[in-house]
Amino acid sequence: MLEQHLIQTRGFKNRPGENGADGFELRIRSPYYRGTWTNLIHGVEVEVDGERFAGDAISWSIEGHDYTAEELRSSTTARWPLTEAATLRVPKPGGLSVGIHDVTVSLMFRMSYIPIELQPQTWTATRKATIVR
Repeated sequence: MLEQHLIQTRGFKNRPGENGADGFELRIRSPYYRGTWTNLIHGVEVEVDGERFAGDAISWSIEGHDYTAEELRSSTTARWPLTEAATLRVPKPGGLSVGIHDVTVSLMFRMSYIPIELQPQTWTATRKATIVR
């Protein structure tokens, strides 16, 4: 079951690599009131403890399929259902330290029925999240 908050508390963890952690993951839910085509996702920005991570370096996993930011924008068939969390994979050599972190996510969407001059729409959320190992 998804939490109402954009940033989900489950799934915040370091990603194992060959020589220790090579980054971290966090799960987000769509803030839009229904599912969306992934090519309407304009971008995402992640900040942890004041450190910003570039949106084009972040990869996505939606419904078990992995995408780069460019693949999301160019897809004509992929959807992000309202009932599914997306996993963001953020590269960071060594990962994050164990403990509580301030996490901010800004998610930008384009909407097919909103005039282009008013786009993209941005949802921003901040939450404390914990890395346990």
